[in-house]
Amino acid sequence: MAQQREMRVEQRNARRLITRTEIAEWAKVTRPAVTNWEKKLAFPKPVSAGEAEYFQLESVLTWLDKRRVPVNRLIDDEPLGTTYGDRVRRNLPDDEPLPAVGDSPSRGHVRRLHELLALADGVRGSAAMADYLTLLLTLNFLWVAERNRWTRLRELAMRTDSAKRAKELLRDIGHAADEALRRRGVPPGLQDSLVRLTPRTVQELREVVRLSADLGRETYEQLLRRYEEQVALRSGEFFTPRALTRLMADLVVSRADGIKRIYDPYARGGELLVATAKAAGVGASVRGESPRLETLRYAMMNLALDGADASLEVGTAAPWEAHGSRPGVRADVIITNPPFNMGSTMRDRNPARWPYGVPPVGNDNFAWLQYILQSLEDGGKAAVIMPQSAGTSASKAERDIRRNMVDAGVVECIIALPGRLFPATDVPVSVWLLRRPGSPGAPVLFIDARERAEKSRNHRRLPPDDRDAIVTTYRQWCDCQSTGDSLGIAVSPRDIRANDFSLNPADYLADDPPEGTAGELSAAIDAFERLANVRAQANEADRAVSVHVTALAQGTGGSLSPLPNGWTRTTLAEVCEIQAGPSYAQLRDERRSSDGAVPLVRPRHLRDGHITGSDQEKISAEFAATHERYLLQGGDIICIRSGALTSPALVRDGQHGWLPHHNLFRLRARRPEVFDPLYLLAFLSQPYALDWVRNRSAAAGAPSISARSFGELPVVLPPMAVQRRVAALLHDLDLQISLHRQLVTAATDARALLTKGLMSGALTLDLA
Repeated sequence: MAQQREMRVEQRNARRLITRTEIAEWAKVTRPAVTNWEKKLAFPKPVSAGEAEYFQLESVLTWLDKRRVPVNRLIDDEPLGTTYGDRVRRNLPDDEPLPAVGDSPSRGHVRRLHELLALADGVRGSAAMADYLTLLLTLNFLWVAERNRWTRLRELAMRTDSAKRAKELLRDIGHAADEALRRRGVPPGLQDSLVRLTPRTVQELREVVRLSADLGRETYEQLLRRYEEQVALRSGEFFTPRALTRLMADLVVSRADGIKRIYDPYARGGELLVATAKAAGVGASVRGESPRLETLRYAMMNLALDGADASLEVGTAAPWEAHGSRPGVRADVIITNPPFNMGSTMRDRNPARWPYGVPPVGNDNFAWLQYILQSLEDGGKAAVIMPQSAGTSASKAERDIRRNMVDAGVVECIIALPGRLFPATDVPVSVWLLRRPGSPGAPVLFIDARERAEKSRNHRRLPPDDRDAIVTTYRQWCDCQSTGDSLGIAVSPRDIRANDFSLNPADYLADDPPEGTAGELSAAIDAFERLANVRAQANEADRAVSVHVTALAQGTGGSLSPLPNGWTRTTLAEVCEIQAGPSYAQLRDERRSSDGAVPLVRPRHLRDGHITGSDQEKISAEFAATHERYLLQGGDIICIRSGALTSPALVRDGQHGWLPHHNLFRLRARRPEVFDPLYLLAFLSQPYALDWVRNRSAAAGAPSISARSFGELPVVLPPMAVQRRVAALLHDLDLQISLHRQLVTAATDARALLTKGLMSGALTLDLA
């Protein structure tokens, strides 16, 4: 029984990272003795984490198993032949982590998350938002996967009563999480991030700890996405979108039987390993590597939330270049999102390493694919994200590798995905499904899902129905070698050879001629009716403009100097009050959301002389009431004071009481009878005025102009009757331009419908 317990403890602790002091304590030797052991060539090399160094327990035990304890140093009941490895095993602390609690958030978890994010400025102080998000990620990890540690920290937080103690509490939170990571084999470092926070009050930090309870693993994923946005991770670091991780996991473990080892050689935030381990079910071990230690910590916390048996270690951006003493990795399933189009520093590429061809120096796409194939067990499968350009690259070396991979039958399926799936990059991607061993002569399944997406904020996402359609197409083909729909097509190596070994699905799934429907005639008639309606409005606008042209032709002509009678030269400050929006400091602590009472107008909402956009943040009525002097009135003009300069906008009656952003100026007539708002709007929108402002804007960071400088803008004002006539002419011209644009759009739509109908047979012409 005792022996079995020791074996369980050893297996559980195999990945633990330990210090030199711990080695000495558990081996019952002095600290200098460990240093002497290190001087022996075969002693394991440490792993660095900042200034600290750690050793993997498993490798230390392997070394100590070869060192017998001298007879005169045996202690207690140790028998002859006891090794230092035996002694360390007996003294290991039995602190097995509790199983992850699981994702059972309270009903108010969304509200709690909003409350936690609202506390950010009060807790982080001058630290980066990423450090505060690290605190939330850490607490979420401890709550779900290390409940005992979290409970002790909560009790400590409730006793914390000073700003100095708040700093110590942050250090304790970081230490607790670092110890949990170290036991799982990941070098610590979370504490370094948390101690950068400078809470404004201890009460706010206590509130963060309290609110972190009852938030499950779904919260961790949401926080990880926010962390990615804040840090602006580079292409080699950003995380894989959830819809894509689900798709890849479902594809690669479509038959989960027999999956024992899952591997990701470029683990990022662990999201692919989490999805694959969940799809494979209980029993599969998980291994991952990452060259970036910071994201490796988040990956381990991510996996720990599901209780996965995970082994993560610091790797490289080119694992095939690892030194020879490193054990080879073999797995039943490999799933990864390696960095795109990047080249390693090693220029000496031994052809013996590359069974399908030597990858070109400067681009490791096909080095990754070959390394992954070599790391698969027989019968294994891999899903790899690649840039779509990898399937059609003009490089001779890469074309030859594609040819050899196709001929060997290791490429099973290529799936072209929609663009903009990754918020951080526009690079279109594909999923490559690989197999080992290959099936020479076997066809390749091509799936074109480029149009299967919907817009989501600043990127696109793959809806669940479309994801399921891709998986169904692949599984049907695996079962009977037939796709059964137009989403995919199986192509023989001969046909791929005829297409110059292109592995781009678009080259094999060409669009078929459009098919007409019974409703084509009705749709075409509706389109022509809309065209006729817009044409009538455009004709009316043309007639209105022609009246102005006649009046202009009948005019007597003016004079630049002196001005015509009744005209004046003045400055903007003499005719307008110029008021900037409330400062950043005033708005900083105000909670903003779409559920507030008063819309906040930002520079992006100024378009074509109007305040537009349905995405306005809103502020509370209480905040607006205490900042009444900034609020807008109908007839005010809004101008950009900092940032990209665009034309101003007129405040309409329905926008009364809205609040301008601090990057905007609000112009209000000192005397309403002096100028017509539409005239001044047109004056400020002309190139002369915009160039004048640009030339006087300070160029420190974003261009910016002060109210005083803006007020010096020269303004020419004719009599009110002339202002109104000029404003009416320009308004009618703007309307004419807008309607003619609509006319072009309506004609284009009608043509498209007509073309589709006439060329599919759904519409016919009377030729009599």
